[in-house]
Amino acid sequence: MNNRILQARYQIKRELSQKAGRRTFLAQDIYSQEKVVIKILQFDQNFQWDDLKLFEREASTLRNLNNPAIPKYLDYFEVDDDIHGFALVQTYIDAPSLETTIEQGRKFTEAELIELAEKLLNILVYLHEQIPPIIHRDIKPSNILLMNRSGNSVGDVYLVDFGSVQTVGSKEKGTITIVGSYGYIPLEQFGGQTTVSSDLYSLGMTLIYLVTGVHPAELTQVDGRVQFSNNNISRKFSKWLEKLTYPYVEKRFSSSKLALAALKSSDNSYGDCLHLKPANSKVKVIREREQLNIIHQDLDLNDAQGKFGIGCIFSILLIAFSSAIGSFFGVFAFVMSPILFILIYKAFPTKPYYRIINIDLNGLIQTGISRHHELTIIEWSNQFSPTKRIDLLAYNPGYTFNKYLNETGKEIKSGTVTIPPKLSIHAGQFEYSVGNETMTILTQAELWWLGQELSDFLGLELQVIYPTPKLPSEAACGGC
Repeated sequence: MNNRILQARYQIKRELSQKAGRRTFLAQDIYSQEKVVIKILQFDQNFQWDDLKLFEREASTLRNLNNPAIPKYLDYFEVDDDIHGFALVQTYIDAPSLETTIEQGRKFTEAELIELAEKLLNILVYLHEQIPPIIHRDIKPSNILLMNRSGNSVGDVYLVDFGSVQTVGSKEKGTITIVGSYGYIPLEQFGGQTTVSSDLYSLGMTLIYLVTGVHPAELTQVDGRVQFSNNNISRKFSKWLEKLTYPYVEKRFSSSKLALAALKSSDNSYGDCLHLKPANSKVKVIREREQLNIIHQDLDLNDAQGKFGIGCIFSILLIAFSSAIGSFFGVFAFVMSPILFILIYKAFPTKPYYRIINIDLNGLIQTGISRHHELTIIEWSNQFSPTKRIDLLAYNPGYTFNKYLNETGKEIKSGTVTIPPKLSIHAGQFEYSVGNETMTILTQAELWWLGQELSDFLGLELQVIYPTPKLPSEAACGGC
């Protein structure tokens, strides 16, 4: 094939790879003198119609993409000579693959791994935000190219080989063709049910390979979760990788953009459900492999009550003293007392303090308070339970009563009563409220977010509890 000219334009230089029914060549465009890559799908004894479908899908996908980190589509034509088939021409990227780099003994620091992850995620954000979203389905070291690498940077990163690509809108019909590489593809891909999170799984396995130096297929799994040593990386990055490679798709990040946001989080208040956190929330979730802390600022009730009492005393004294002088001064004091009360309250700001819930998977669940911003001193409650005794995680979204009925359905009380939302952790005989018994009540959105974080951390389903209204008996309503 060397020096052979296809389509009167592309001169074959050498073969790059070959597998059943497919051959890939490095060629030169006679017109532009640029190097190009030509993929040829051959109609030989190994040909299957699914191969043609994937080949045409790759060509169509590249034709509509425009990203410097992805090969550009150049041409597509039928080959009619002794190599009967179709040819796809795309730009050539003169760079070694990540797989080649690893085989040469290259090691990566955590900073380099994070840089690599960010650059690949930016490519995935571009693909996944296409309409419809594009899923690569075969992310692995051999399909990632590195160029212009320096001592402290991975350089330019490219994602190649879109031969397994699929759009979210397209569903496989009939026999499912399993694409991707064993060890890098998630469980749902074996059933043809890929989502954008499937690419995140493959990316995570690629990064774990770089961390461990062991092929993902050779790593031990427990309950479907790959086990890897994290001695060379931080707990935060390790936890992020675990989230990326969770066997169940609903437990992973729901988008590449969310995965990128969690990776770039710098205040250690990240969590696995970061996208659910309200934008104005001051609650912090600090999560590690075996521990989770929920921290939120509150007001000191005793301090507030003390100021309230002082304000009341001063106001009463002012009214009494002014009344003794004369009725006019008494009326004046009565009018001015609320202003005095406010001035006293403003003059002595209520001291904030912090409520903490700490859950150690190998230890206890306990609550505490701290009056120090750095949380250097924490006063822990005497109520604590072994974490393994947690058997219920309950969320009540809150509701409003507008009437009360007795057992017969007769209204016994009117008026509106609002019950605030509540999130609680139950461990044996103890119940731990999250943000409910404080002066600063957490919002419904905050409690829902925290409930999802706790559910994921504990591996316990969040139970949503709604009130069950009492209906009138049949006798009371005439058998209705």
